[in-house]
Amino acid sequence: MTFHLFVSSCLAFIALLQATQQIKSHFIIEFPRLEREVTEKFGADKALHVGALEDTLNLLENKSIHEQLLGVNAFFDEHIQYATDDIVFKEKDYWATPSELFGHSRGDCEDYAIAKYIALLHLGIDSAKLRLIYVKAKIGRSRVTQAHMVLGYYDSPSSDPLVLDSLVSNVLPGSQRTDLIPVFSFNDSGIWQPGQKTQVSSSTSRLSRWRDVIERMKKEGISRRS
Repeated sequence: MTFHLFVSSCLAFIALLQATQQIKSHFIIEFPRLEREVTEKFGADKALHVGALEDTLNLLENKSIHEQLLGVNAFFDEHIQYATDDIVFKEKDYWATPSELFGHSRGDCEDYAIAKYIALLHLGIDSAKLRLIYVKAKIGRSRVTQAHMVLGYYDSPSSDPLVLDSLVSNVLPGSQRTDLIPVFSFNDSGIWQPGQKTQVSSSTSRLSRWRDVIERMKKEGISRRS
């Protein structure tokens, strides 16, 4: 084997290995199981949201990533009403699964971000390009801020993310969202500090609510698949 052929073979193997790792990082929604969960806990009328999501993702399957981001963002804007945890769950801070979000037809910023994240992973978008971002959101023109969460799509680790926000219908680059001050971001593998290209730690080991919601989603038919 020539050196050039050897290098080519190595590169092909690495590409295959990376592709396999990316596939393993995807979450898949078992729609029949999720529909049963929602029906049993919240009623058949609430389970209609599940069928609507499946239809929407089927339509978006072969679209561009930008169209998928817009489509998923629009779906949850249309089907879910924004409401805080103290109203929906009678708790100060609760991270809902998609089943619970559909069941109540209401949720707050974390619930929207988690559901959009799962929907986009189901479409095949690499989880390395998606992060849930904790931010301080400016209120109006004042200096007052409040804790908020959005979902960001990063074309590359250093790129300006496209922001999917439960309170803003447009999907805009982060550079245009001057009302948001990033605190940290995470996905199902790691945590990042603002402006950093490499993760600082494991998200499931550091974020108990994130670890808990991932475990609860598994029982509803949403989990990693190879």
